[in-house]
Amino acid sequence: MRGIESCAMVMCASSPEKVEIMEVDPSAKPGDIVYCEPFTHRPDAQLNPKKKVWETVAPDLMVSEDGKATYKGSVLLVAGKTPMTASTLRNVNVK
Repeated sequence: MRGIESCAMVMCASSPEKVEIMEVDPSAKPGDIVYCEPFTHRPDAQLNPKKKVWETVAPDLMVSEDGKATYKGSVLLVAGKTPMTASTLRNVNVK
């Protein structure tokens, strides 16, 4: 999410009653970049611990009506190709 290499990140669709790990295409590899058109991919050169990026983007990460992870209504694409999806949850937050 910050453009800094991460050893692990799990994104989940979440409601008060249920949590589901977002699914990705089986061809996805660890380290694949998640893109979101029309936003430009600009990684930070150095991690700034005072910058609260997650708190800024989290309210706008949602699962759409068709089960795709979105940011401000734009679909998140793994490696720029395939969307992350939730099995059953719809119109809930991604955490």
